[in-house]
Amino acid sequence: MMRPLWCALLLCSYTLSAFAADDQATLRQRIAAFSNSVGFSCTFEQEVYLSDGQVQRYAGSLEVLRPGRFRWEYREPYAQLYLGDGRLIWHYEPDLMQVERMSNLDAVDPLVMRLLDGRLESGRLTLLDVRHERGRDAYRIRVGAMAPVWLAFDRADGRLAYVESTDALGNRNRIRFTRCSLVAPPSQRFSFAVPKGVDVIDVQPRR
Repeated sequence: MMRPLWCALLLCSYTLSAFAADDQATLRQRIAAFSNSVGFSCTFEQEVYLSDGQVQRYAGSLEVLRPGRFRWEYREPYAQLYLGDGRLIWHYEPDLMQVERMSNLDAVDPLVMRLLDGRLESGRLTLLDVRHERGRDAYRIRVGAMAPVWLAFDRADGRLAYVESTDALGNRNRIRFTRCSLVAPPSQRFSFAVPKGVDVIDVQPRR
C-alpha cells in the first residue's frame, strides 16, 4: 500500500495570492533554499489522524539528489523503502519479500514525485493562507487542481518543519521533519539491487 508522502519540498516556481508582502517574500526565500540545493536529507515522524479517531504513526528518513533521485525510507513500525534511481522507481517491502518496479512517475503519485524532483511547471503554486505559529510560519498552498497542503518552516533558521494535508475522507496526515541538511547525499545511496529471492512486480503507468 502506498504511504502518503506529501513531501512538497522542491517547488521551483509559483504564483502567490493577495497576502502580506513580507509573507510572500519569506515563502520565496524558504522554498528557494530547497530549490537551489543539489540535494538534502531529513529524518521524519509521520502521524495520520484517521476520521474514526485512530492515529497511525511512522518514522524514517528522506534523502533527495537532483535530478530525479530520492530515497524515502520507513523504519517504524516496519521497514519499507521507496527509491528513485533517476530511471526507475522501486518500492521494496522486506516483510512481504516483494519489490514493485515502476518506469513512470505517474505510477506512484505525479504531484509528489514532481515536488521531490523539482519539476513543477511555472505558475503551478498558489498561496491560499498563512498562519503564524509559535516559532513557525505555516503556508497553505495549492498546486494546480490538487488538494491544498500546509508547509511550515521554523522561523529561526527557515528549515522545513512539517507538511500537512487532509484527504476527502477527513483523514489528516502530518509529516514532521528534523535534522534537515542541505548537503547533497552521496550518489551511491540511490542505487537498488533486488535482494535474492524477492518477487519483482512491474507496475504499469496510470492511464
